[in-house]
Amino acid sequence: MRFLVISHDADQQKWYYDFVVAQSEQAAVQCVCTGRPTVIAADALSVEALCDLAQIAQLRSRRDIESACWPC
Repeated sequence: MRFLVISHDADQQKWYYDFVVAQSEQAAVQCVCTGRPTVIAADALSVEALCDLAQIAQLRSRRDIESACWPC
Protein backbone atom coordinates (compact mmCIF):
# COMPACT_ATOMS: atom_id res chain seq x y z
CA MET A 1 0.00 0.00 0.00
CA ARG A 2 0.98 3.62 -0.43
CA PHE A 3 1.19 5.96 2.57
CA LEU A 4 1.89 9.59 3.30
CA VAL A 5 4.14 9.72 6.35
CA ILE A 6 4.35 13.03 8.19
CA SER A 7 7.29 13.31 10.56
CA HIS A 8 8.99 15.95 12.68
CA ASP A 9 12.63 16.69 13.42
CA ALA A 10 12.77 18.71 16.65
CA ASP A 11 16.45 19.61 16.26
CA GLN A 12 15.94 21.29 12.89
CA GLN A 13 12.34 22.35 13.64
CA LYS A 14 11.34 20.81 10.33
CA TRP A 15 8.37 18.76 9.11
CA TYR A 16 8.80 16.07 6.45
CA TYR A 17 6.16 14.67 4.11
CA ASP A 18 7.23 11.38 2.53
CA PHE A 19 5.31 8.98 0.32
CA VAL A 20 6.20 5.37 1.15
CA VAL A 21 5.17 1.94 -0.14
CA ALA A 22 4.77 -0.47 2.79
CA GLN A 23 2.60 -3.32 4.05
CA SER A 24 1.09 -1.31 6.95
CA GLU A 25 1.00 2.11 8.58
CA GLN A 26 3.45 0.92 11.22
CA ALA A 27 5.87 -0.35 8.56
CA ALA A 28 5.64 2.98 6.71
CA VAL A 29 6.43 4.90 9.90
CA GLN A 30 9.33 2.57 10.66
CA CYS A 31 10.71 3.07 7.15
CA VAL A 32 10.74 6.86 7.54
CA CYS A 33 12.11 6.77 11.09
CA THR A 34 14.93 4.48 9.92
CA GLY A 35 15.72 6.72 6.95
CA ARG A 36 15.49 9.91 9.00
CA PRO A 37 17.12 9.02 12.34
CA THR A 38 16.68 12.53 13.77
CA VAL A 39 12.88 12.36 13.47
CA ILE A 40 11.19 12.30 16.89
CA ALA A 41 7.64 11.47 15.80
CA ALA A 42 5.85 10.22 12.70
CA ASP A 43 2.37 9.22 11.61
CA ALA A 44 1.14 7.52 8.44
CA LEU A 45 -2.02 7.92 6.41
CA SER A 46 -2.94 5.71 3.49
CA VAL A 47 -3.22 7.47 0.14
CA GLU A 48 -6.84 6.29 -0.01
CA ALA A 49 -7.61 7.93 3.35
CA LEU A 50 -5.79 11.07 2.21
CA CYS A 51 -7.98 11.24 -0.90
CA ASP A 52 -11.09 10.77 1.27
CA LEU A 53 -10.02 13.68 3.49
CA ALA A 54 -9.39 15.88 0.47
CA GLN A 55 -12.85 15.09 -0.87
CA ILE A 56 -14.47 15.90 2.49
CA ALA A 57 -12.59 19.21 2.60
CA GLN A 58 -13.84 20.08 -0.89
CA LEU A 59 -17.44 19.28 0.00
CA ARG A 60 -17.54 21.26 3.24
CA SER A 61 -18.45 24.89 3.13
CA ARG A 62 -15.99 27.49 4.31
CA ARG A 63 -18.34 28.36 7.17
CA ASP A 64 -18.41 24.72 8.35
CA ILE A 65 -14.63 24.53 8.29
CA GLU A 66 -14.19 27.84 10.09
CA SER A 67 -16.67 26.91 12.81
CA ALA A 68 -14.81 23.65 13.50
CA CYS A 69 -11.37 25.30 13.79
CA TRP A 70 -9.61 27.41 16.35
CA PRO A 71 -9.41 31.10 15.51
CA CYS A 72 -6.20 32.05 13.71
